[in-house]
Amino acid sequence: MPSVSDSEAMNPDELGLVLKHVMKLLVERRFNELEEASGGMGLSADDIEGAVDDIGSRLAMPPETVWRDLRARAVRNQPGAFEVTMELWNARGRTPHTVEVTVQERNGKPMVVIDDVIVG
Repeated sequence: MPSVSDSEAMNPDELGLVLKHVMKLLVERRFNELEEASGGMGLSADDIEGAVDDIGSRLAMPPETVWRDLRARAVRNQPGAFEVTMELWNARGRTPHTVEVTVQERNGKPMVVIDDVIVG
């Protein structure tokens, strides 16, 4: 993950923890909490639930090794914001599905926006 010098931005370790929590909320189907964390931006809880239901299998947490390989991309014109695409997993392993997330620190708290759930 990129290093960030902006004082409003999260460091890579903090970003990783936030992304793990986002995945945990997806796996536990806590979609309302994801919508609340977005400040009204991105997909609604109903949209996230519909996309996850379309996957057709229960999501599972990915293995720990996955978190080291995540690549965050700085968002143009949004200092301290990062876009991340995370692969979704089920009990059998990695699926062809992904979730696209934007993370930015606002007022000392992470703001997480679920931009899309790609069911492919």
